[in-house]
Amino acid sequence: MERILARRQFMRVLTATGLSAAFAGSLLDRALAAHGGPSDADILQLALTAEYLAADAYTRSLFGGFQGLVKDYLEVALSQEEAHVKALRDTLSALGVKPVEKPSFVYPVEFLPRNQLAILRLLNALEDAFVGAYLGALPLIQSKDVLTLQADLARARTEAAVAAAQARRDAALLAEGIIPATRNE
Repeated sequence: MERILARRQFMRVLTATGLSAAFAGSLLDRALAAHGGPSDADILQLALTAEYLAADAYTRSLFGGFQGLVKDYLEVALSQEEAHVKALRDTLSALGVKPVEKPSFVYPVEFLPRNQLAILRLLNALEDAFVGAYLGALPLIQSKDVLTLQADLARARTEAAVAAAQARRDAALLAEGIIPATRNE
């Protein structure tokens, strides 16, 4: 039941961020059609599409006019997303599978300074959906090496979800003048 809910949440976020329901559904259908369930390569391809989405969203978020700690978080998160994309592409290539190409994404929010809280909410929702999707995929993976990669990515996704929530909280506190734009640490 949890796996179904995680998939539904993941699909909802994918479609809310501009992937058509048909495209998102075809990715999932293709993954589930192989031998009565997804192959490791199918799971990795879906994970790669999710990582493309995350990297794209974090890239665009840098145009949101963020400053200080929130901007620092977004830059670090972007570099992590790019590393995830590379790791998945490299793993698929090592398995002899051509990685899916990066699709174009359309978002329900403009990445402009006036929309900072909406941007952070979107990033937070994406991170939450990705955590559920990664955790839901773990029991389906056959290869120990692929399982290790997916577990590492699931851990990173969980850490990113916590950091995204922290960034959203910091942005709200910054907007209210409760905390300064930078902290001396």
